[in-house]
Amino acid sequence: MIETKFLQLAQQGIKALKWEVSFSPKPGLVDAVSNGSHSDMDIELFYKSADSLLNGFEDMARISYHHPIDLELREMIGHIGRLTEQDMFKATDGINTHKGAIWSLGLLISVISSQQTLDMETILLGAKRLSRLPDKFVPDGQLTHGMVTHQKYSINGAKGEAQNGFPNISLAMAYQPQKDDFDTWLRRLLILYANVNDTNIVYRSNLQTLYDFQKLSSKIVTNSVKVIDNPEFIKLQNFTREYNISPGGCADLFAASYFLKQLN
Repeated sequence: MIETKFLQLAQQGIKALKWEVSFSPKPGLVDAVSNGSHSDMDIELFYKSADSLLNGFEDMARISYHHPIDLELREMIGHIGRLTEQDMFKATDGINTHKGAIWSLGLLISVISSQQTLDMETILLGAKRLSRLPDKFVPDGQLTHGMVTHQKYSINGAKGEAQNGFPNISLAMAYQPQKDDFDTWLRRLLILYANVNDTNIVYRSNLQTLYDFQKLSSKIVTNSVKVIDNPEFIKLQNFTREYNISPGGCADLFAASYFLKQLN
């Protein structure tokens, strides 16, 4: 019975990742109708990648079950996370599809299993505590895009997002209209676009491009017209194509938001 719980939690994580990549349209990102700003990725690759993470997420849920949020847990899930990354790269022939998602969803799954809670505030607080613990087994010299941009521009990537308690997930999920329909989720995505200092964008371009992207996204969010009917949304799609940018950090948080929403 307990083992079934671990599998179900992991499956919910995979479902969220598949839902995210299927959600269309998503300017700059791979979805069901476009490869976005990626010539080496498509939706089938993301599906394959997501499936490769199941065992890792299940192991994280199992090892975290009723385990206190402490240094030992941080190091154990860090080890599983690195093994899961290897599974992902094997499935994708070396293409980084879900490295950020392994980090964010891995933390959330671990906290849910550790604390045996479905309360979003409690989960995000637990993820904040867990992510702030140091993992001495992280290999030296492995610079992620987030680390590179943090060193250059002093903006936080996925690590900083988690260590601050995923504030942008809270911001996106605070948008709660009467219906949880397509427009609602598209607006939540654009709330992420407008507020996340996405290091994927900065790495591929520069800070000014990020700020222009955020400003355009914010302009769409504050308009009451349905997003898909808003001419500014077409401008956003064109903007991502023109500058060849991909808000991959937002995609990970979008998947995590859906994952948390489906727990309720």
